[in-house]
Amino acid sequence: MARLNTDIRRFDGPNSGFKHHGEIGCFSLDITREFQDDTRQRKYFIKPSNYNNVRFDLTKGYEGMVKRDEYKNEQLDHILKWIRIHEQRITQIDFICDRSLLKRLLSTLYTRKEDWKFAVTLHNGTYYLCDYHTNQKLELKQQMMGGKDEEMCAWGFKFEQYLTANLQYNNCEAFYTVVKSQVGAHTLVYCGEVDAVPVNPDGSMGEHYVEFKTTSHSSLQRGSFKRFKLLKWWTQSVLADVPEIVCGLRNDAGIVTKLQTYKTQHLPTMAGSNVKIDDPRLVHLLEFSGGNITCTRLPPDSKYTFLHKWYTQ
Repeated sequence: MARLNTDIRRFDGPNSGFKHHGEIGCFSLDITREFQDDTRQRKYFIKPSNYNNVRFDLTKGYEGMVKRDEYKNEQLDHILKWIRIHEQRITQIDFICDRSLLKRLLSTLYTRKEDWKFAVTLHNGTYYLCDYHTNQKLELKQQMMGGKDEEMCAWGFKFEQYLTANLQYNNCEAFYTVVKSQVGAHTLVYCGEVDAVPVNPDGSMGEHYVEFKTTSHSSLQRGSFKRFKLLKWWTQSVLADVPEIVCGLRNDAGIVTKLQTYKTQHLPTMAGSNVKIDDPRLVHLLEFSGGNITCTRLPPDSKYTFLHKWYTQ
């Protein structure tokens, strides 16, 4: 057994470069999770007229939701089926995997309490990487089964249904993009689920994909939102070359009342919590607890504002 050093200081040097070569294909999964070599599950984002005035009840229809088997490991079956049909597009590739595996690897240095496990095999000069459930992941799924946490995990799929006019509430159907990228001298091909293509005001289709997310209003003020959630959003979107994330801001009862757009390229700067706005009414609160340092940007004139007007004016 070999042990790998994940000390973040080992990676402080210049990066070797990550480059997108673009989408080289796509495929769909139907309601039974069967592979379809077409775009039948590609959905279209119909933008609400007013992002600041929406009302989406994410709890509606949960009892009738069609659910996938969360314990079944589909391994690399779907992208392997796509490769068998489109072998001519897969030449001189070093690594083939699913985007979720790359997302986990990119997040390892910052989410050190989350276990992962994957297998690697070499075939015809290409390394294939396959993700597997860890005991930690299986235990978490078991704890969530049948409870409120399981329902809240489904809220993202309900949010997608509202924004795309999807007829059936389920987490089985999916549309995947197949992407070719490069890290240094190594080429990668991987697949990742994408949510929708935006529809332009004139009715034409947009030229990029968009990702849908939900979060609570209160979470935006927490340091953990920037440190963990924005990191996961960025890794997921940047790997599939998705430039835009539409977030539904909800309350604890699952009611979305506002939409907010994030640009993927801006997320690293946001997560950095830099103090750049010259405004004495605006305070960033740094805290150390449990071995972690958080930086939270507070609203203007919070109780932590400490420069008096008699001084600033």
